[in-house]
Order: sequence, then structure tokens, then C-alpha cells
Amino acid sequence: MRFLMILLSLAAISASVPLAQADTRMDIGATIVNGDMRGFYFALGDYYRVPEREVILIRERRIPDYDIPVVLFISQRARVDPGVIMDLRLSGRSWMDITLHFGLGPDIYYIPVKEVYGPPYGRAYGHYKNKHRKDWRKIRLVDSEVVDLVNLRFMSEHYGRPPEDVMRMRSSGKSFIVINDEFRRGKPGKEYREREREQYQEQRNDRRQEQRLDQRQDQRSDGAGPDERSPRGKKDPSPGKESKGQGKNDNDARSGKGKGRDKDD
Repeated sequence: MRFLMILLSLAAISASVPLAQADTRMDIGATIVNGDMRGFYFALGDYYRVPEREVILIRERRIPDYDIPVVLFISQRARVDPGVIMDLRLSGRSWMDITLHFGLGPDIYYIPVKEVYGPPYGRAYGHYKNKHRKDWRKIRLVDSEVVDLVNLRFMSEHYGRPPEDVMRMRSSGKSFIVINDEFRRGKPGKEYREREREQYQEQRNDRRQEQRLDQRQDQRSDGAGPDERSPRGKKDPSPGKESKGQGKNDNDARSGKGKGRDKDD
């Protein structure tokens, strides 16, 4: 019986070794964070210029991961400690209420884009569409729209990527954790590489078309007559007005003063 217990103990130890080796999680105090989440927290700390530990502390107060950027964003815009924002949020107030509480408006969440991809961004940008900027203060974004817009700004500005790239990835169903990981590793994904190739091809075609137009203009100028190609700024002789040399020769011919005629005489 004792021998059997020893065998079972050894089996349990050997089975746990691969799991321990494969575990890529990070233990920060009482918080366990996997590799992808750690990259997300590190990027947040780097972008908002706060220690990674402070990001973890926000999470430990049961603020959802995607809401952490909103806490840091509003705290910096309002110039208050993140703890103040968290207290208001945990008291049940919406992100829009907290924004207005500090005298801020919906305009702080707007990011200019060439094209809107959605959902989820179609609805959020719909609030700003066809409205004068002075009327933006009347806009009331829901919590999910605030979260999507703040994370859009964070991802785009931190990695130097067009916001449209983040929109496309988000609308395809990818989470911000996955988007951050792909940007961090420099792997935007097949569909985005294809889009980049398409944009490059479009630019190349535009350059070729411009070259063709330039060549056609050059050909037209080469085929023009002498009068059409007269130097710019040089006036042609006016009708009936003879040049000085030409008038002298004609007078000599009429008066019989040409050299050849004198010899014959």
C-alpha cells in the first residue's frame, strides 16, 4: 500500500512538470496575468506614462480590462488621480456622466478618420455625423461607445497605425487584446497585408497615369508648329512692319544699288 502511494505521488509530480513549463502567466501580487494581457497592460502603461503596476491596481479594483484605458484617459484630461475616476465609476456612474462631471465633452472622444468601419464604430460616429462641432456637447455616448473610441485612439496612436486599421480588425470580431498582440508582434494579419498591397498598387497606378499624361503633353508640344512654339515673351513682328535688315535690302534692290548690278553696268 505504501509503495502504491509513492507511485501515485511520483505520477502526480511528473504530470505537473509540463504544465508548469508551459505556463506563461505572470504573477503580480494576488493577480495572475497571461502573456497577452501582460502585453496589453504594458502597452497601456507605456502610452499613458504610468507604471504597469498602477494598471494592475486599476484592474484589481474590478475595472474591466477594456475600461482601464478610459480611466487613464479621463484622469489625464481632467488632471485628477485615476483613483478619483475609479471611485465615480464604481459608484455606478456612466462614462458620459463622469466626463461631464469634470467639464469635459464628447468632443474629446472623436478621432478623425477617412472612412468608418463598423459595427461597432458606425453607431458611435453616427452621433457626430452631420452635426456642427458646437452641437457636439449635446451628444450622449453610451459606455460601450466610449470604450471603443478610447481604445481606438490608444491602439492607433501608440502603434502609429491608421485608426481605420483598428476599425477593420475590431469589426472583424477581434478583441483589443488580440489587436494589441498583433500590432506588438508586427503581424497585422493576412487581410490587412492584402489591403496594404492594394493601396500600394493604387498609388503605383496613379503615378503611371500621371506619367502618361506628362508624356502626352510633351508630345503635343513637340508636334506644335513654329508659331505655336515661339519663345514666351518674344513678340512676332506686327503685320506690315518690316524688320530693319529686310527693309534696307528691299530699298537697295529697288534703287539699283546692288553690287552685282554695278558690275554689269
